Amino acid sequence: MGENNHKDQKQLSYDKSNKPFFPSSSSPCSFTAIVLLLIFVSYLLYSFSFISFLNPYSPSKIPNSLLVPVIRLGSGQQPEEQTELKHIVFGIAASSDLWKHRREYVKTWWKPNGEMNGAVWLDKPVNDSVSSSSALPQIRISSDTSSFKYRYRNGHRSAIRITRIVSETVRMLNGAEAERNVRWVVMGDDDTVFFTENLVRVLRKYDHKQFYYIGAPSESHLQNLHQFSYGMAYGGGGFAISYPLAKVLEKMQDRCIERYSDLYGSDDRIHACMAELGVPLTKQVGFHQFDVYGNLLGLLSVHPQAPIVSIHHLDVVEPIFPKTNRVNALKKLMIPAKLDSASLVQQSVCYDKSRQWTMSISWGYTVQITRTYMPARFMEMPTRTFNDWHKRRDFTNLAFNTRPITWTDCQRPRVFYLSHAFSNSSDTTTISEYVRHNEWYPKCDWGIADPSDINQIFVYKRPTPDRWNKVVIRFFPSKDSNFAFVNAIEVISAPKDLIGDVATSVSHDGTEKFNGLAKQAMQVVYRINVGGRKVTPFNDTLWRTWVTDDEFFKTGDGSSEKSYFTGRIKYRPGGASREVGPDNVYNTARVGKRSIGLVDMSWDFKVSAGYKYLIRMHFCDIASKSLGRLYFNVYINGNLAYQDFDISYAADDVLASPYYIDFVVDATADDNNNSPSGSSITVSVGPSNKTNVDEHGVDAILNGVEIMKMNNSMGSLDGYVSTEMILSTCPNRRNLSIFIAMLAFMCIFMSFYIVTQRKKVKDQYGWTKLSMDILEDNPKSGNQFTARKA
Repeated sequence: MGENNHKDQKQLSYDKSNKPFFPSSSSPCSFTAIVLLLIFVSYLLYSFSFISFLNPYSPSKIPNSLLVPVIRLGSGQQPEEQTELKHIVFGIAASSDLWKHRREYVKTWWKPNGEMNGAVWLDKPVNDSVSSSSALPQIRISSDTSSFKYRYRNGHRSAIRITRIVSETVRMLNGAEAERNVRWVVMGDDDTVFFTENLVRVLRKYDHKQFYYIGAPSESHLQNLHQFSYGMAYGGGGFAISYPLAKVLEKMQDRCIERYSDLYGSDDRIHACMAELGVPLTKQVGFHQFDVYGNLLGLLSVHPQAPIVSIHHLDVVEPIFPKTNRVNALKKLMIPAKLDSASLVQQSVCYDKSRQWTMSISWGYTVQITRTYMPARFMEMPTRTFNDWHKRRDFTNLAFNTRPITWTDCQRPRVFYLSHAFSNSSDTTTISEYVRHNEWYPKCDWGIADPSDINQIFVYKRPTPDRWNKVVIRFFPSKDSNFAFVNAIEVISAPKDLIGDVATSVSHDGTEKFNGLAKQAMQVVYRINVGGRKVTPFNDTLWRTWVTDDEFFKTGDGSSEKSYFTGRIKYRPGGASREVGPDNVYNTARVGKRSIGLVDMSWDFKVSAGYKYLIRMHFCDIASKSLGRLYFNVYINGNLAYQDFDISYAADDVLASPYYIDFVVDATADDNNNSPSGSSITVSVGPSNKTNVDEHGVDAILNGVEIMKMNNSMGSLDGYVSTEMILSTCPNRRNLSIFIAMLAFMCIFMSFYIVTQRKKVKDQYGWTKLSMDILEDNPKSGNQFTARKA
């Protein structure tokens, strides 16, 4: 990284048939008839059971609900500012010998005038006034690394200096005002070009407060397999480290480096230290090391479906666009990048039926036209316009599939390179012009129009900045089946913490922590507004319906009353938000009254046995006149779930501030106790030993209840039948064909046997006139089920 020492320095060595009726039970045909009858009846029963089981209109056979994963998007009431360019600090490894030349690469992507933060780290100062301009990052000189051991033969010890740039960048930020905004440290070389808007898009997907090491391995299989690792982020392609991880790395990196003096480069030393910290590589295919030689056309024109983040080794490969130098080619690529960076070099495959052409558009880069129809799976495969890193032209050395540029002269693609791109101010579309590249095309006698007659192609496209923010849901049939279906899909924007991962499990044995809640599929059974009116979707931020609690409330002795609040509900960080529960739930409640006596308030809910249920109870103290006066107990199915619940403490000593608690209860019937959990769930709140003695005080309060069924051990919300079980009991067409073939063979064999026996009978009793029963067989066949792809 950064020095003029590439990783290529190390060379690697490596019938209406008449059926006679025989009254005697010893007839030779009686046994045959019985066998055939049994086979026929068995087949009918098999067919009818097969059809009955798969009948989609039989509600007793097919589950009435599908298990669809819950997709949660969005954030809470006060979302943290999303990651922007200002939250990223760049550490650029550079060499003083090459900086004067390679700074031109940095200029193509660096945003001047303080829009970006970072530094170029040189091995020694350079006498160059241009480098100190605002168009470039600040120049820093790396500290002396002569005390570190470097034992890799034929390597360069500058790798130690470069690997320490992460630590030196952190030290540069320590105590500085800018450090408060830093979320990510991004490393790259002086010949690395970043597409910064796409870099931001990628980093937004990750929690910067956690440990993340993000990048990509090399395009060279041999590099990854022998000299380095598939689990290593190559520094030339760039990698990102979350700032908390960078801080930890800074404290131990020097000691770590000492333990790996026999490694070759800087990025493998980073990888070694990450392994010691237990942080794996999070792979992002948009980072490109480009350990190849030659023309990048075959790679960039079929870019993976991911935003392009970086490109590297610009001095090794040919200019991205022909007939220009490398820097100007990059400047041209930056024009469409500014118009629609999310779509840059993203491939679209189209077909012109009238001309029998296949067209591949790599937006902002090239358009290629190939005569005849080419399958999409071939068009998305890189063509061999480049050589592998070891210059052997052995494409098994690459870490991906490739294909020849053409199989025949007539299929040689016509390439049109980007000439210009601009925004159409009248209708917010982008217009990009592509001009045919003048190269030799052999003659072809195919009766297909020649694309060489076209000189220019214009592509009209609307910018799609949210291209990578979309949710994609795909359904795949299970193995050995073509059967898949879905009834409906809902995608609802909700806060990340709408369903937490931890709850309290309640049983007659007590309470314990329940983990993995967020991984469960759930079905809402009840959503109750306690003490209030029905809440319609128009009054709920997540379009939910909350019904009244009147039919569920079981304490009818007047020990409670409904309470209404007209003030403002005080939502706060760490508590419930409007997405968790709307105002109309929290500003009403049922409260227990001391004047009637110490009585629990209870609600009873009918449920299906055999499942666990999430019970979310919503609380908001809208009845107390002061803090610290409301204590009560919470019970589930008569079992103590929460003792002496202090709502003031839970709400950070704020009245009318909402709070919720999640409980998990197993509603499987237990014959050994009197719990109603087999058919119902009872929720109760009541006075505790700490309840205030004021007779006009409130003994307990409840604002809302939600009960959600959780999937069972089969991953199902509707019994112990899973999709896999349904499909496993369905014979596939291959097995059915084998069965029918065997049955046909047996029938032919038995028919031949019967004819033979008839002939013997005629020879033996030819003078006797026998009565004959003419039995007509009507062949019947059960409906054959053909599974089709959804």
